[in-house]
Amino acid sequence: MYEFAPAITRPLDFLYRPMARIVREWLRLLPAHVSWASFVASVAAAAVIADGHLFPGLLVMFVGQVLDGLDGAVARFYNLASDAGRRLDTALDRASETIIFRACAIGGFVTWRLAFLAIVAVMLLTTISHRTKLDPGMKRFALYFGYWFPKWFSYPLIFSVIFAVNLAGYVVGLLVLDCRFQMQMDAVGGDLDTVASRTLASPDATVTVTTAQREVAGSF
Repeated sequence: MYEFAPAITRPLDFLYRPMARIVREWLRLLPAHVSWASFVASVAAAAVIADGHLFPGLLVMFVGQVLDGLDGAVARFYNLASDAGRRLDTALDRASETIIFRACAIGGFVTWRLAFLAIVAVMLLTTISHRTKLDPGMKRFALYFGYWFPKWFSYPLIFSVIFAVNLAGYVVGLLVLDCRFQMQMDAVGGDLDTVASRTLASPDATVTVTTAQREVAGSF
C-alpha cells in the first residue's frame, strides 16, 4: 500500500508480521485473497457511507485499508510478490476509492462534482505512478480528517485537496518522465532510440533506400 514510501512501509511491516503469519501459515491464503477481502470491505464501507452513516462506514473502511496493507506484507514476507499481484492490488485500490468517493456523494457529504474530480485526478496519477514511483498517497486516508477535525477539514475541502494533490502529482510525474526521455535522447545523440531509427541507421537499410531512390528517378 505504501511501496512508494519505504519509511512508512518498514514500521508497518513490523506490525503486519504477526497478521501475515496467521494469514499465510494458518489460513493458507495468498496475497490475492487478501486483496479481494480488502475490496469487499471497501464495498461494505461504501454502502454504509452512502446510507448516511459516516462513522461506521469509516470504521469498515479502516478494516479494508488494514487488509490492503496486509496483502503486500504477505507477498513480501513469503516471496509471493508478482507483477500480476501488483496490478490486481492497484486495480482494486482504484475501484475501492471510486466506490467510496461516490458513496460520499450519495450520502450528501460532498458534491458529485468534487467526487468526480477527485476520482479523475487519482486515475490520472495511476496511469504513470508505476513508471515514476511518485504517489503522494492522498486518497482514502484523507477522509478520516473530516470526521476527526470537522471544524478545520470539511469534506468539500478534503476532496478539493485530494483533487489538487493527485493532479499535481500527475503533472510532476509527466515532467519526470519528460526529463528521463530527454536524458535518453541525449544519450543516443539526440536521435530517437526506436526500431525505425535503428533500422534506417543500418548499412543494409541505406543501400535499400538508395536503390529505391534510383528506381524512382529512373521511372521519370
